Amino acid sequence: MKTKPIPIIITLAAALISCVISIVEHVDFSVFVSRLLVVVLVFLTMGTIIKMILDYSFRTLEPTVSIDEQMDAIMPDEPGEEMPQEDVATTEENPSESEEG
Repeated sequence: MKTKPIPIIITLAAALISCVISIVEHVDFSVFVSRLLVVVLVFLTMGTIIKMILDYSFRTLEPTVSIDEQMDAIMPDEPGEEMPQEDVATTEENPSESEEG
């Protein structure tokens, strides 16, 4: 999960609510700016902490892939299935590359 925008979204939402409340209360400009600064700093910190918790919880919740599942992805079980061939260049295809000389 992408958690990068979480602190920004939380901070902007809190700043918007703070601005609306300050405008409705008809506060002075200095009070308005100080409220906004405090709200932005507090909610940015809270958003960062929430992001760190979510990152940690999603990292621990990821299921581990067993060795059997990894081997099944590499080697098919049925003999009729062909394995994907890697693109290997030979010296005939690349005459500029020689083994010796």
